[in-house]
Amino acid sequence: MKGWRIDIVRDRARFHSGRDVRAALDQNRIHEHRLPPYSPEMNAAESWIRWAKGTLSVNYCWLNRTALVRSFNGFVASMSRRANEVLKRCVPDMHGFICL
Repeated sequence: MKGWRIDIVRDRARFHSGRDVRAALDQNRIHEHRLPPYSPEMNAAESWIRWAKGTLSVNYCWLNRTALVRSFNGFVASMSRRANEVLKRCVPDMHGFICL
């Protein structure tokens, strides 16, 4: 993508720092920003996962895997219809990171 820069923010999980990952980032000119150690409160994905778990699994036992997958897919599909809610739930925990 000429004229574009790709940045990725990631935690420090070991599987994010292997040789293959590093090579893929370099090959695709992706700029990496690592979160401080032990800082899940700064990772927007953690807030989203907590939200999904709370919506899909608190006090609920799914009849089968198919029903759970169907509900999860519906939850994910609903994100595009409520982008502001996604930002409100996920961005405040990022402590200064700006979502552009």
